[in-house]
Amino acid sequence: MKGRHHIVVETRRLKYEFDIKRNITIIQGDSASGKTTLVSLLREYGMRGESSGVSFVSDVRCEVYYGAADSWERYFESIHNSIIFIDEGYGFIFSKDFADTVSGSDNYFVLITRKPLRRLPYSVNEIYGIRTTGRFHFPEKIYHEFYPLFESDGYPAEKKNPIVLVEDEKSGYQFFSKALDAECIGVGGNAKFYHSIREHTRPDGVLVIADGAAFGAYITDILSLRSAMKNISLYLPESFEWIILRAGVTNAGEVDKILAEPENYIDSSQYLSWERFFTDFLVSATKDDSLRRYHKNKLSGYYLKGKVMSDIIDVLPSDIKALAADSKI
Repeated sequence: MKGRHHIVVETRRLKYEFDIKRNITIIQGDSASGKTTLVSLLREYGMRGESSGVSFVSDVRCEVYYGAADSWERYFESIHNSIIFIDEGYGFIFSKDFADTVSGSDNYFVLITRKPLRRLPYSVNEIYGIRTTGRFHFPEKIYHEFYPLFESDGYPAEKKNPIVLVEDEKSGYQFFSKALDAECIGVGGNAKFYHSIREHTRPDGVLVIADGAAFGAYITDILSLRSAMKNISLYLPESFEWIILRAGVTNAGEVDKILAEPENYIDSSQYLSWERFFTDFLVSATKDDSLRRYHKNKLSGYYLKGKVMSDIIDVLPSDIKALAADSKI
């Protein structure tokens, strides 16, 4: 499945309106915030149609899983090109088997859970709460909308000379360790950021740079740590490859169109996360160009010097750009 899908679920007293645009969407929030009500309305419509009193508008099929906890695999085998909603309480969503099912599926999944799903690479930008807005007022309607709980670049640097922590020692690390006037450390995986931050904390602060497209399961822990330590900054772009494409240094075709609406180009049956798509796109776009050829494990010198490096630095947030040596901008 590809694309952004607009969904409206409505009764005489309630209305939900939202977009789903990735294969994994997470809905969090406290009790009584409307999560289960949304799923209940979708289920009622699925069972009884218009006679349920629920009005439903969507360009794709929507399904709600409400079967036994041990029969989900057979159920999902029969569903294609649909958005599947799973309410909290189903423990199978934390399993490796479920992660394997999502990987390669032509469905989108909307998962209601307050616990992180460590086996799935979901985006910090696709974690939502549900809030009631002033658009409709009782006794007319109560209007519910999704709102993002986290922002990929909404945690700017509070210190001027932080240590920089990145996920690994591949291309992103190679670039930032050269481009920034700061000590740069590869932590060895997203799951290790929490302990690495605690180990490397210092008065000058810590800057975490990670792929936002796959960091959703870790964001709550890191923000809790940030709240306690006060000197942690985060930069969570979609991926390092996404940064390079934004910089316009590859001569790759259709980049602007793809970056403007990635959901129209990224097929969920081929890519579990957008990070993988941007990597494959950049590798494919440069494979016949000996100068610009991109390798994730070892970054070409083309990206590490002169105007090209300056162009990449230039698309970074201003607080991170300020960490670059003047001679590199």
